[in-house]
Amino acid sequence: MTMEHMMKLFNDLDPKRKRKPIKPSIIKRVYDELNKIPKIRYKKKKYENIYWGDNPYTEDCLTIDLPHIKLDSITPVPRDFINTVVYYDENDIKREGIKYVEDSCLITYNDEIMCVYITEKDDKAITKATERISTLVDKMDKYYPVKQDTFYSAFKLTKAGASKEEKAAAAKIKKDATAVAKYTGKNWMDGMIRYFLGAKNKQGGTIISYQPRAVEAEDDDEFMFDLVYTYCALYELEKRYAPSIAKYRLELATDANYVGAFPGVPLSRHCATGMGASLDFASAIHNDSGISGLSETIIWNLPEKGMKQYFISPTIKLVFDLSKHKALIFQPPKIPHSTVSTGAHRGVGLVNITKANIVATTELNQKWMKIWDRYLNK
Repeated sequence: MTMEHMMKLFNDLDPKRKRKPIKPSIIKRVYDELNKIPKIRYKKKKYENIYWGDNPYTEDCLTIDLPHIKLDSITPVPRDFINTVVYYDENDIKREGIKYVEDSCLITYNDEIMCVYITEKDDKAITKATERISTLVDKMDKYYPVKQDTFYSAFKLTKAGASKEEKAAAAKIKKDATAVAKYTGKNWMDGMIRYFLGAKNKQGGTIISYQPRAVEAEDDDEFMFDLVYTYCALYELEKRYAPSIAKYRLELATDANYVGAFPGVPLSRHCATGMGASLDFASAIHNDSGISGLSETIIWNLPEKGMKQYFISPTIKLVFDLSKHKALIFQPPKIPHSTVSTGAHRGVGLVNITKANIVATTELNQKWMKIWDRYLNK
């Protein structure tokens, strides 16, 4: 694709898909709050021989002292998860004998980290990081479109080198599955996305742009503070507990010349390519298109009093109780997981993710980053 064609696509972008740099006054306020997090004490530990998938950094995979659950086996994903949209509820958990976990822990299998669960009971930095969630989500509901409930596919259905027949069968499964909601509740996305306009558009081609957001959000200083602070605080927790993940995430973004989800905020403060927020969320069992060696790093506030909120991984036969403490989870993207269906609990989850197609160092991506860099630095 020529730069001329790409500039035409860029110029035709909906203003909702563009951004402007964050005001320096907001960034200073964010830094003042972020800098309080490292001063909060927690119990540290140096682990040996554990690792995060394909992460090239084997030191400092985890720094917080947690009970360590070493699994002897994991549960293979049943085939019907691929062909069926599968939700878990509390009856399914009871029937399958899945254990509830409400205290912080590290879970490994053959030294590979399957999940890390940390509650505010073990580190008040989580309490600090989540203090703006409620006001943030109220404004996200105002400024962002709700993601379609067919957003999740349970699993990637074709492999590299699949035959024509396999691809056709996978396409049929995917088509049939789109008629079924993959999650309930509300889900909003921000950050950068790569998508294809399609041949029907005369200016068709591959675009990298920001997720749509109401233009007036740019001038809502309190919203911008809540947004930037909360997601930067989430990355601050990643640096605090899992430096190897934080380092690899930053390296991928830097090598890709990524312009950042928050223009004007250095990648050292926030380098995820995308952020998600959800309310009353329950999803079908799925894995994600993230990068092995990174994690979906998720924080939750509390649901309403008396309501329940759970995160489940049937692969490791554990369900994490999010009803008693604000909490953080590191979830490797390729391990099937979901949020359990428990109704309108008013619980909120926020996630930082890095998409491989945004940090790919391809010629096309590099061109797009140059276009965005020029625009943002005008």
